[in-house]
Amino acid sequence: MTSLNNTIALHRFLRLRHRHIFTRHDRIRLRYVAGTAVCAAVGLFSIFSDTGAAVFSRLYGNPAAYYAALNPAGGEGGENYTVSSLASPGLSTVIQDRVSDGMRRASLAIQKAPKRDYRDIEIGRGDTLAGVLQEAGVTGADSYQVVKALSEHYDPRGVKPGQKISVHFKPGTEDVFTKMTMQVDPIKEITVLKDGDKFATEMSEKKLVKNTYAGKAEIETSLYGSAARAGIPSAVIADMIRIYSWNIDFQRDIQPGDKMEVMYEAEETEDGEYAKFGNILYANLTVGGKDVQIYRYEMADGRVDYFQPNGFSIRKTLMKTPIDGARISSGFGLRRHPVLGYNKMHKGVDFAAPTGTPIYAAGDGILEYAGRFSSYGNYIRIRHNSQLKTAYAHMHRLGKGMKVGARVSQGDVIGYVGTTGRSTGPHLHYEVMLNNKQVNPKSVNLPTGEQLTGKEFQKFKSYINTIHQQYVSRSEGMKFAQNFFFPGSAKGLN
Repeated sequence: MTSLNNTIALHRFLRLRHRHIFTRHDRIRLRYVAGTAVCAAVGLFSIFSDTGAAVFSRLYGNPAAYYAALNPAGGEGGENYTVSSLASPGLSTVIQDRVSDGMRRASLAIQKAPKRDYRDIEIGRGDTLAGVLQEAGVTGADSYQVVKALSEHYDPRGVKPGQKISVHFKPGTEDVFTKMTMQVDPIKEITVLKDGDKFATEMSEKKLVKNTYAGKAEIETSLYGSAARAGIPSAVIADMIRIYSWNIDFQRDIQPGDKMEVMYEAEETEDGEYAKFGNILYANLTVGGKDVQIYRYEMADGRVDYFQPNGFSIRKTLMKTPIDGARISSGFGLRRHPVLGYNKMHKGVDFAAPTGTPIYAAGDGILEYAGRFSSYGNYIRIRHNSQLKTAYAHMHRLGKGMKVGARVSQGDVIGYVGTTGRSTGPHLHYEVMLNNKQVNPKSVNLPTGEQLTGKEFQKFKSYINTIHQQYVSRSEGMKFAQNFFFPGSAKGLN
């Protein structure tokens, strides 16, 4: 008996003696997990074999008849198939056939997905309009005709990266082109339509609404940076600098702690999309504790200018600095010449700036000289009146239309900073001449511009009150350099 027990001892076959389900680290041994999985699979297969035919019968009716129909070669024995005989492998074959057929139908459904009637495309860097159209499925001939039709209203070479177009096709097709639409800017949209063999172009423009916005900020490090943090657009600041440059030097006069206020116009579409900035209606710069307020005002004769509260125009006969963003590299007076190497009278003021920086006419006048002039290089001289002239030297090039006899207005671009002539680097050499003698631009006493008087001045004072009411209502509740006022992000005054 003992010998028999040893012969059939289970551990001799499965080697389970002294085996434990868990390791000393309390983790279940992998061999038991695998064994359990195998047993579960066998059990499920058994259940499936016993009940599969019944399930199939419930789903598809008489399994024997169905199997016989699938296997007509089975002959007279077809009706004698038993449930167990159908379960394996017959039922398995039928189910596989049904699954395969379902997968085939799903694949066809995916392949025959509904075709889109249009495609929205974004122009990429280096793309051409014709190339983008062809990539979208438009034929080469149609792409050529689209570009040709579009060129009647818009230069296709002006298409920029990021610009979006929409290409439309005939419903149910992918290559029968019908039309293309392109947003040129926030206002204009161009549509090219195909009708048979003909191509036509339509231009539509959105209606613009003019709104008024206000902002204010305390200047911390830079004017542009402080304005940006207060939500005042850089284009508005650039316009402010242009207006104030007749009596404020923004490179030297503005200091941290100074403040600014501005109210300006912006044109937007009816759905609130920004189109362009309009005029500055009111501005105030607090420089060194002193307010410098200006108001845009249209006079009775139709002329428009910016006036201070006392009725004097902000414009003077000459701008204080005829260039933006420059530093004074050399002042008026005796100095050691950087090229000649000896002391020589410097009869102007040098403004150091990068090559290509615009140079403005310091005042209204007529060009008396324009071209190369000795050690001055490219040189322009403007006669403002019988006594006053200004000169600009070392320019990289002259502005468009700058020739002797040309009339310029204060603020017009007359040239660009360079280093022509006797020069050690890019800068503007600026001179003011009184009775044909160079004088220090900072010391010359320049007359102010126009002054409002009489009824015009009374009308202007009434206008100032209206502007202040608008500014207060628009800027109420603002805090310095904390609120953001972008066109479209806040309610404006219509």
